[in-house]
Amino acid sequence: MTTPLTLIAADIGNVNTKYRRQGGAWEIAPSLVRMLSGRAGYSFTTDTPVRPLVYLSGPAGIEPHTPYLVGHDAQRAGITDVAVIGSAELRVQAPAYLLLHLSAIIASLPPGVTSAQIAFAGGLPVEDDGNPQVKAALRQRLTGKTDLGSPPIPHVLCWGETTYSLTVARTSFIPQPIGAVATLLFSPDGRIHTNGTMLRQRYALDIGGGTTDFTGRKGLDLVPGSEGGVRLGVQNAAETARALIQRRFPSLRQLDAGQVLALLRQGETTIAVAGEPCDVRAELQTALSDTASAILAQVLPRWERTLAQGEVLLFGGGGQVMAPAISAMLTPLTPVTLLDDPITRVADGIERLAKYRLQAE
Repeated sequence: MTTPLTLIAADIGNVNTKYRRQGGAWEIAPSLVRMLSGRAGYSFTTDTPVRPLVYLSGPAGIEPHTPYLVGHDAQRAGITDVAVIGSAELRVQAPAYLLLHLSAIIASLPPGVTSAQIAFAGGLPVEDDGNPQVKAALRQRLTGKTDLGSPPIPHVLCWGETTYSLTVARTSFIPQPIGAVATLLFSPDGRIHTNGTMLRQRYALDIGGGTTDFTGRKGLDLVPGSEGGVRLGVQNAAETARALIQRRFPSLRQLDAGQVLALLRQGETTIAVAGEPCDVRAELQTALSDTASAILAQVLPRWERTLAQGEVLLFGGGGQVMAPAISAMLTPLTPVTLLDDPITRVADGIERLAKYRLQAE
């Protein structure tokens, strides 16, 4: 008797990881992985014990019996992130990147389930998706398969006091912007909304912390030449705003981009200077406008020939912050829609598309 597959979808981003908490609502956790052993300097925000994640055996290439903190637990610890920031080829070999995938799978399992055969659906940046070596390495490290006919190898891990055995039997990866498009094509159970929806042309703009992915699609089919990636995101706007604010208030030497990014995300426009609130709306708006212009300067040449035939979908954490600036520039050309739930939208679409494909088999 064949063990049924449990479908788990997750979007592992550079800033946030999105997954379904125990198969229920979408949850957003920081994409952080930190070592637990041999490190001092913890400063936990609550008295709740952390749950170390320990890899015991399997194909991921992670050193066994080394305790790590992942996600919210890592956020609570005042030590250095061990994730690798760099090229896709480096990132896919990093233990931290694999631990983010495995922890998202564990957190997505139904309550009480500790052993499962998994069909995993995930997203990749556009540039990474086009690199067959990256996809092959990630598949091999998740499934353990050396070729299509070889059996998958289980991962055995401890998270806190619980041991899990996870066999990733199948994987599916898509460019992240397609996930948002898929939410408009498929219902939550993976069925096509209407036949006509596959004929509509849409342009998707996924703005994150430090990167922007974009694609043009008619249904799921690529509009030729319309897809790519830009190494710009809302973090660049925060850096620009910080420089502008410090130029105006030279005494703010300790102001960092993280503080400014928090202002942008919270919609705040004042900052304390010498104990007095000061309005920095002009600096924030200038930074957002300049960053939006820089992003669109690289995107629009790919879209301008056919842009009037479609609409622009805006999403991602950066898309949510930069929506007014992007809309102001694009609305004269074509309608712009900031999608609901912009941070989890890609993960939701990845799951819907995976369900559709499984049903079609």
